[in-house]
Amino acid sequence: MRFLIFSILLLFLNAACAGTEMKTEDAAAVRVFDGTSLKEIPPPAGKLTEAHGITPGLYGALFFSKKGFYPETVIFRVDDKLAEVDKVFLQPLKDAGMGVLTGVVFKPVTGGKLREHNGIFHTYKGEKIVLIKDDIPLTIATDDAGTFSVELSPGDYDVVFNNENAGRAHITRGETTIINIQKGMVLKD
Repeated sequence: MRFLIFSILLLFLNAACAGTEMKTEDAAAVRVFDGTSLKEIPPPAGKLTEAHGITPGLYGALFFSKKGFYPETVIFRVDDKLAEVDKVFLQPLKDAGMGVLTGVVFKPVTGGKLREHNGIFHTYKGEKIVLIKDDIPLTIATDDAGTFSVELSPGDYDVVFNNENAGRAHITRGETTIINIQKGMVLKD
């Protein structure tokens, strides 16, 4: 039997940042996004050995979070190579009264007559997202991996992407809220 193992592109914070290094199993919550749904999974103890429904050759996103800390997002590709994620670097929030909105702008792959396909085909860097609270807009952009993360005051925010409503985010003090934004779709047969 062939096991699917992830090869992971790790996105670490600059070593000069005053972050808290912790083992992945010490993260309070780990969520995996497969291009269609966000699921909580047990924190991996080093090696990731399950594809979590993602088709080989496609990508997924892991969100590591802990109350009072900025989350860490890892974009990974499902393939045959052994990979390890021993540590993540979580930084304490600058203001304990704030919360965090994070996510990824992505193009999913779905469909398949002979076999179902799930996963992220592509992420987008430099995409602008507008967050609106009390009629005041705040524009943020995705990083090189297609992810975004921003510290916000608690409350409800309208999320606008490409001049269209992409959802509503409820930000809670010290917590991480995840909103993933779809841009297009790839259908596989």
